[in-house]
Amino acid sequence: MGKRKTGLGDNPLDWIADTSQAATAETAKPKPMEQPQEVQKYETAEVPREVQNSRSSEVPKFKTFDVKLSILLRDDQLEFLEKLTRDIMANRDSAHKQERITKNTVLRACIDALNGVTLNIQNISDEEELRRRIAAGMQREGRRSIGDVG
Repeated sequence: MGKRKTGLGDNPLDWIADTSQAATAETAKPKPMEQPQEVQKYETAEVPREVQNSRSSEVPKFKTFDVKLSILLRDDQLEFLEKLTRDIMANRDSAHKQERITKNTVLRACIDALNGVTLNIQNISDEEELRRRIAAGMQREGRRSIGDVG
């Protein structure tokens, strides 16, 4: 199988500045494509409520998040996320097209769902064991939720 083309060039991470202590002042300068060091937060305290309401629909949802995180994925994981987001977007009627569902949306939803799961975190030796514990915790939570409804 050949190398997967991503359109990001040979080194998609070359825009990230070196943050090690050995970095000189010149290498620590932001590059043109680099995000600023300080994260801009949207302040709405001094803005009248009518303006806030009208503005909230103008600000894209992705600009309301504070942290950008890069993660490493296997090809099959990326393909799964891409297929899932395409399928979600394709299987919505016009009444449910409120916002675009992206890979980031799916990952944030997974983190939020995982936040409510009780996990046995003792002696987890590797990623596979962590995956098993998460799956077991989610199954327990699912049984509890189903039992609570009826």
